[in-house]
Amino acid sequence: YSSAAQMCIRDRDEMYLKNGAEDYYYRRMRENTVFAVMGCKESGKNCFCVSMGTNRCEEYDMYIFQDEKGCYVELRCRELEELLWDYGQNVQEKPTFVEKNEVYVEIPEELPDTIHRDSMWQEYGSRCIGCGRCNFVCPTCTCFTMQDIFYKDNPKAGERRRVWASCQVDGYSDIAGGHSFRQSQGERMRFKVLHKISDYKKRFGYHICVGCGRCENVCPEYISYIACLQKLKEKEGK
Repeated sequence: YSSAAQMCIRDRDEMYLKNGAEDYYYRRMRENTVFAVMGCKESGKNCFCVSMGTNRCEEYDMYIFQDEKGCYVELRCRELEELLWDYGQNVQEKPTFVEKNEVYVEIPEELPDTIHRDSMWQEYGSRCIGCGRCNFVCPTCTCFTMQDIFYKDNPKAGERRRVWASCQVDGYSDIAGGHSFRQSQGERMRFKVLHKISDYKKRFGYHICVGCGRCENVCPEYISYIACLQKLKEKEGK
């Protein structure tokens, strides 16, 4: 858990608690969750959390750190302190946070209204294979679909499950009547990227991307999300 994760929780709160009807299942889980932070001694290869302002964290229940002598825990939560008191003394230590990344990214704040039709998105159509891995590793993706599960021992009984979904895979944007939106991979890439660094902020006031670089690391086709942001920055104001 880091400042980036703190932003992820904030994003989920916006989506599931403040974006229309409150999600009862999320609320129940949220109220029974404690947050532990482990500071980063060094930056990840493609992490740009400093650029996004998500490299520091102030809101947490416990801080865990380790050295050659053992593992130490700072507790801010009284309930946790009561549970763990017999295992040692509560220590006071400031978390270690990364102050500089190898990668610097400047997010465009004023993209032209025509950016949705820009030819840059077409180049992703032939490269992206629509596996959805960039979504599944993203800590701020919140989209889901529903699946009906029928029990084998009683076909008349079952359950409806919420399953994490990806806007990059076939079928995500299918609707009743046989209609489908964003069928090309270039259109899907555009939808994802602009949601992370533009559209979400227009509605909620802050960027949803936390600069973790996971999508950069996991893409099997080596599609660079960071390079895409740099291209958008060059088009700012044009």
